[in-house]
Amino acid sequence: MKVLDSQISEILDDVIKLRRTIHENPELGYEEYKTSELVARELESCGIKVERFKDSTAVVGLLAGAKPGKTLLLRADMDALPIPEETGLPFASKVPGKMHACGHDIHTATLIGAAKILSKYREKICGNIKFMFQPAEECNPTGGAKKMIDDGILENPKVDFAMALHVWPDLRVGEIGTRVGPISAQSDRLYITVKGKAGHASAPHTAIDAIVASAQVISSLQTVISRRINPKDFVVITIGKINGGHRANVICDRVDMEGSVRIMSPDVDSDTIAQFIKSAGEAAAASVGATFEMNYVKGYPMTINDEAFTTRVEEILKANLAEYTIKEVPLDAGGEDFSYVSHKVPSVYLKIGSTPEDASEIIPPHNSRVIFDERCIPIGIKVFAVTALEILSE
Repeated sequence: MKVLDSQISEILDDVIKLRRTIHENPELGYEEYKTSELVARELESCGIKVERFKDSTAVVGLLAGAKPGKTLLLRADMDALPIPEETGLPFASKVPGKMHACGHDIHTATLIGAAKILSKYREKICGNIKFMFQPAEECNPTGGAKKMIDDGILENPKVDFAMALHVWPDLRVGEIGTRVGPISAQSDRLYITVKGKAGHASAPHTAIDAIVASAQVISSLQTVISRRINPKDFVVITIGKINGGHRANVICDRVDMEGSVRIMSPDVDSDTIAQFIKSAGEAAAASVGATFEMNYVKGYPMTINDEAFTTRVEEILKANLAEYTIKEVPLDAGGEDFSYVSHKVPSVYLKIGSTPEDASEIIPPHNSRVIFDERCIPIGIKVFAVTALEILSE
């Protein structure tokens, strides 16, 4: 692996420059035009066949080995978030109101780096490597992974295994986290409307207060968790947005709410959760004479790490990356659309530590001040490259 380390060192400066270029020019989901063009150019520059899809910013690279064998898919997401950047970095976002606050710029640059390395080993590869650069991971429930599957990313050649990684501030640089089984939650959306009857604040008995009804609804939803869900299962219901009312002296006739449901147990059915929420909400609203309407939208399913494949990857990493710490991480309540891939082929999803060892504060993703330590990039490149070379030599 000393040769591989040397090869990574040779390209690292260029990969970091690519990362910073992407970081300075963030693009939201389904708008990754410049990023996808950059990706395609870099893949083509190292002799990797590039495929584009109609009306899509997705990019697929195919590296065919010299010998027949299985096909491994390596995935990175490319989109940024509508968050104004406040990091103070010299390469901070140049686009007002947009930022790579979830590290997808690092994911993209890391996979480009892995592609550059792996293209040097074509003669040793038994099978194929597909490089999946997907748009719109942040666009739940209409993220880019499912559309790429519908467009045929897992076929021609048929994918046998898949792998993705995510920079993770909860882990220090040099730590690599994974687990067998579910690793990220199902992430659904709630859209609720509570309707009442407007009236003057001095005569509440003549009106139906939608704000009071909404407060009852919000409280009742928490009883779904405490009294309708098995305590051994993990479900979180959150109302994150609420809008209602016109004036201080007018009783509100309508409140609109939006929320999320996070399901972290494969034994919990989202249709059942939706019915529980509907029953509780209707009863709470009716108790003060209001009505309850709900639209429950299923989002990304749980990401599942295949037991056999994940165990094999862990063995490969422990044997070849002894300088780093491979550790089990807890199930995460966040959503991730690599989940769609993991439900189709044996997959592994890894978390790459991105916080410096001496950091006094851990700033989470989706925060305007989050900074991902670039020392995680060569680790990610090596994780992708070592796994691919080992799996496709078997």
